[in-house]
Amino acid sequence: MRLKKYASFLLVFVVLSVSSQEWKQNFKIVEPIRIRDNSFGFSVATFDGYAVYSADQVDIAGVENAGKIYIAKKDCDGWSIYQELTLPNAINYCGFGTLVAMEGKTLAVVGCDPVLGLGGKAIYMYERDSDDLYKLTQKISRSENIIYDNYGTALEISGNYMVVGAFYNSTDGNLTNYLENAGAAYIYHKNSSGVWEFVQKIVASDRERRDNFGNSVSIFENTIIVGAVEEGTNWAGAAYVFEKSNNSNTWREIQKLTAYDFRGLQDRFGSTVKVYKDDIVISAPGEDDYNSSQSGDGGGPLTFSGSIYVFRKNTNNQWMGFQKIRASDVSAAIGLGGKIEISNDKMAVGGGENVYDNSGALSKVFGRVYMFQKDSNNRWNEYQIVHPNVKNNSDMFGSSISLYNEDLFVGACWAGLDVNEQNYVGYAGAAYIFNTFEHLNSSKPVLNTIPVLTSCADLGNGFSSGFNMSNVENELVVNPKNFIFTYTDKNGIKLPSPLPSNYANIDPYSEKINVRVASKNNSSCYEETKIELKTIPSFALNEIPDFHECDLKQTGFASFDLSKVNTILVDDPSLFIFSYFDKNGKDISSLINENYINSTKGFQEIVVNVKEIGTSCNAKSTIKLNVSNVGSDCEKEEPQKPEQNYLIPKFFTPNADGFNDTWEITGINDQNYSIHIFDRYGKLLKVLEKNRSWDGNYNGIPLPSSDYWFQLILENGDTKKGHFSLKR
Repeated sequence: MRLKKYASFLLVFVVLSVSSQEWKQNFKIVEPIRIRDNSFGFSVATFDGYAVYSADQVDIAGVENAGKIYIAKKDCDGWSIYQELTLPNAINYCGFGTLVAMEGKTLAVVGCDPVLGLGGKAIYMYERDSDDLYKLTQKISRSENIIYDNYGTALEISGNYMVVGAFYNSTDGNLTNYLENAGAAYIYHKNSSGVWEFVQKIVASDRERRDNFGNSVSIFENTIIVGAVEEGTNWAGAAYVFEKSNNSNTWREIQKLTAYDFRGLQDRFGSTVKVYKDDIVISAPGEDDYNSSQSGDGGGPLTFSGSIYVFRKNTNNQWMGFQKIRASDVSAAIGLGGKIEISNDKMAVGGGENVYDNSGALSKVFGRVYMFQKDSNNRWNEYQIVHPNVKNNSDMFGSSISLYNEDLFVGACWAGLDVNEQNYVGYAGAAYIFNTFEHLNSSKPVLNTIPVLTSCADLGNGFSSGFNMSNVENELVVNPKNFIFTYTDKNGIKLPSPLPSNYANIDPYSEKINVRVASKNNSSCYEETKIELKTIPSFALNEIPDFHECDLKQTGFASFDLSKVNTILVDDPSLFIFSYFDKNGKDISSLINENYINSTKGFQEIVVNVKEIGTSCNAKSTIKLNVSNVGSDCEKEEPQKPEQNYLIPKFFTPNADGFNDTWEITGINDQNYSIHIFDRYGKLLKVLEKNRSWDGNYNGIPLPSSDYWFQLILENGDTKKGHFSLKR
């Protein structure tokens, strides 16, 4: 015989912004093969594009109620189931999937512990690998080996900590002092090796028999809240706050919370608890409404309508009552607070709706979802009631809920109809997905391959400020305005979107940027690629000699031949772009030729910027133009006097053929002398002593064919100037 599960809770969603878009049902999900009594959707969880549905009553290979887990993820079609999990050694009534929880890549599943037999529970921990598959990494059981203490009926994960309730447990933190069903909770921590270790068993400081401490648990960072739904006189209920000690894994109780207005009989305060950022939210689903003015719907005195209590810390670091919430239609609502979920600025609270016939008899029960949002005074305000597009009686809509950003999952474990609201199969179960947008089927974007982007390492040590990203999105995909671009570095840290036009690489020399391109209509419909960046070393420019020209008219201006500057700066000018600027930054590139007239009297500096076409590397140099009307720049070559007995060659050909390979003045035997050799721009190239020759090289580099000037300085003080040709 099948075991049926009954839950007296349904949901209400509380979202935190009145201006938020309304939640819409986009999907109804059912088990791939629907079978009576499977209870698909008994527990649901979602986190960052992944979801899990449990069907804890599934029979597997003759094992009754073995249980099964379905894993789904967002894609272009919505949500697709792509993996199933079962417990290989399950026993009858194992209930694998009684509760599921997701956090990051971690999945926790509550199921039976076959070692303990019927009534024994364990937590099965899974991690999602690089192939998106969840792999079992650990089974968490307890040294107490207790059965039927409801271990695992409440569980929550925050970061590397997990808290698990066992509300029928009867011993204290030292496993002594037996009190029947006083309750307990267990804290676990995931160490640096990824192994979950037992940290501490916690109980209430004022524990009493049948308090049911641990019926609900919640954890956020260093705070844990535990419900004790039957604490106090006739199940008034309470909740206990624990905080982690600094620099240790020890948790201590700091405060006990109860209803701050009136502790009513069977209010069941603490039925559900939730701690999130600066809020502690506690439900009292059995609380009566004897003052309908609190809800404003004029329903009159009502029983079991339920309330939500919100606590916030005061300046003394004490949690104090801040707000009490009722459903807006409290006269129709029952059991508000069966489930509570909070994500960012949204909160979801479970509740139910009773419908009566004309005779006053209860005829139908529906689940519903109330949405609330915080106002400018940081108070929660209801703004929407969420329910399926087609409401079905007693389908347990809200038996489980999960909320993450704009994804709201609601389980209806007794639903009997399929996605088209047809083909009844009793208690097969379903899950509903709501969003604040309407889902549109999309096709994955087709991405183009971007070649490796290179940029000059102008910042040194492999770093550049000049990667041009201005056209990346146009190159990646057609019609980029239809897509959302997300960029992350190698560590998964988000980068600006769009990327800066001039992007400075984070990693030296080589870097890869991860890119996700998603449809604007469906952010889960995406493709991913990488953009590879490489820096290249900057190039060096050849040295430019100073230019000297004569101005016999004494105007301060002269004509300079700058037509060959490009060939002096680099070996192959066709690979570069040259830009010339005067002292004011004005572009004078169009004026650079063989007859350039200096623009400032007597002297001018011209800055030349050279950009390598293939790499976009830049380098700069300065050209100095000198104008004079006296000195060597204006001296004419003197004709050789007949009485001179030394020989000055008019040319030489340094081509290693044994003829005229060097240039040398000969025939001066009666005194010492030196010879200074200049290029046509006046740059000193070589100084020769007596009986020395020049091979046509400068610093070991052969100079081009051209005219060169010399100045002969004799020991007796006489000088001689002239020029000769180098021919290659």
